[in-house]
Amino acid sequence: MVKKLIINADDFGITEGVTKGIIDCHADGVLTSTTLLVNAPYTEYALEVAKDYPNLGIGIHLALTYGRPLVAGATSFTDMEGNFLRLSNYPNYRVGADAEELYVEWKAQIEHFIKLAGKLPTHIDSHHHVHANPTNHNVVARLAKEYDLPVRKSQDFLDTYEHATFMGDFFGEDLKLESITDALYVDDEIMEIMCHPAYLDQETYDDSSYNLPRMKEMEILRSAELRAFVENNNIELINYTDLKK
Repeated sequence: MVKKLIINADDFGITEGVTKGIIDCHADGVLTSTTLLVNAPYTEYALEVAKDYPNLGIGIHLALTYGRPLVAGATSFTDMEGNFLRLSNYPNYRVGADAEELYVEWKAQIEHFIKLAGKLPTHIDSHHHVHANPTNHNVVARLAKEYDLPVRKSQDFLDTYEHATFMGDFFGEDLKLESITDALYVDDEIMEIMCHPAYLDQETYDDSSYNLPRMKEMEILRSAELRAFVENNNIELINYTDLKK
């Protein structure tokens, strides 16, 4: 049985419904961590409401396929209007970019997080998991070393900055409580479960093709049954800041 568990919600700040859903899954459920998009419409709102929840770890959700870059002029990952290329623009969804352009942009995103939050993010992951693409590994490793930040683990990204076994299968139309509890019967010391809870407002429905299951995720993450399972099996709920203690 896993001994320590991080439950991290992606997409903090992308819509009001997502942001409120993440906060409530932390306040009333087992969610311990989230990652913030710093180029999203509700970025500053998300940080403001999070001030009332100091135990919620907040990392950075690096963007490469959503919204606009913070630094203008890059050509390897933008369209004619200067927006990030969408995920569907990349063959086989293998999202790569010029390494130096990507470093400049992702460093700017981390610096913007620090400016807005007044502190470092707890860790690094990315929208659509693009940090795990092999062509982007060196950029992520460079930034992780520069800021001394852990990085979400993936099958493709194996280096010294990983600290938790990653489970990304809590996703899709067939979610149930056992999607989480069955995954915890492993011998690993620390596990991270990725999730995407939200209240399904119109903006969230329109913004994301992954919409209706977000409400199901909320139900499970706030359930008494999941909390009881965690408590009865002596699983410690942590966030990425606890890895450095």
